[in-house]
Amino acid sequence: MNLSYNKRNTMTIDHQKTTSISKKVVVITLNYNHAQLTIDCVNSVLKSSFEDFVVLVVDNGSAAEDYEVLLSAFDSSNIEITRIEKNVGYVGGVNHGLKEALKYNPGYFLIMNNDTLLDNLAIKSLVDIAIEYDNNAIVSGKVYNMDEPNTLQYIGQECVNANKFQYVAYVKGMGELDTGQYDRVIEMGMLDDIFWLLPRKTFDAVGYYSTDFFLYGEQNDYAFRAIKAGFRLIYTPNAKIWHFGKMTTADGAKFSPKVSYWQSYATMVLAFQQLSLIYFFRLYFKYIYGILKGIFNCLHKNKKDSLSNYIARLIGVLYFTFWIFHRKPNNGFNPYNK
Repeated sequence: MNLSYNKRNTMTIDHQKTTSISKKVVVITLNYNHAQLTIDCVNSVLKSSFEDFVVLVVDNGSAAEDYEVLLSAFDSSNIEITRIEKNVGYVGGVNHGLKEALKYNPGYFLIMNNDTLLDNLAIKSLVDIAIEYDNNAIVSGKVYNMDEPNTLQYIGQECVNANKFQYVAYVKGMGELDTGQYDRVIEMGMLDDIFWLLPRKTFDAVGYYSTDFFLYGEQNDYAFRAIKAGFRLIYTPNAKIWHFGKMTTADGAKFSPKVSYWQSYATMVLAFQQLSLIYFFRLYFKYIYGILKGIFNCLHKNKKDSLSNYIARLIGVLYFTFWIFHRKPNNGFNPYNK
């Protein structure tokens, strides 16, 4: 998990007095050297039953040939492709998309991963629920596994103990068969931005994603900031999406030192930003203890692959500790970058 609050990225408009400018939805997705995934994703959005939308694709510093494939794929008037010459991370890419989207004067922003396929009723379902909650919410839905399309990957998490960062996922094991067990609207303790709808009212109050993050943790941070601002996290079963998962990080590897470093670093930043100092230090030392115990067990059992990931997590904690003293925006540094 990751959480954080960054005053530099927070807007102060009173969300109780702000109303949606329109029902227009700007769909924001990022591309980084996965043009075909992005093309398939956008094509699924174009089949939506909801009519008033624009798709904004942010090419986040892809190789020239990948970008050219993306450019040549579409001729629809409601698709815009904007390019950032250098990869500025997930946070930088989404923030760029949000800024570009404002020129459409939207009522909603739908942020979604590019390794996904969206159901044709999803946008309408998200907007309907947002309106039902007077746009005082972030809304998401059912995330299915792409390779097993009848199984659920994620719908949200229940808050068990906020002081200890205990958030339990409703879906167990990312492969739970959908039998209708979650076919009700649920207020969540946490949501993921695999896809989520931000009403303009929410965005005006909460602002952009925090630049304390580069990859991982940013969605938890945003959700916590939204909750603090008085918004709710709502899941609707009528909005559906299919997701590969991990495709754009470490070439799809579920476990790698590169990913372990980012996750560890982001978790610590999130805890530092969101928890009181007492609870933060409890988590900090408990986390380090768990890593050191894992390293010892790996050395004892000669598990080299697991050892490298534990070491990466420890390095993430060390770099986070340095960050406390300078608090600079995250520029994407990772000691495991090739």
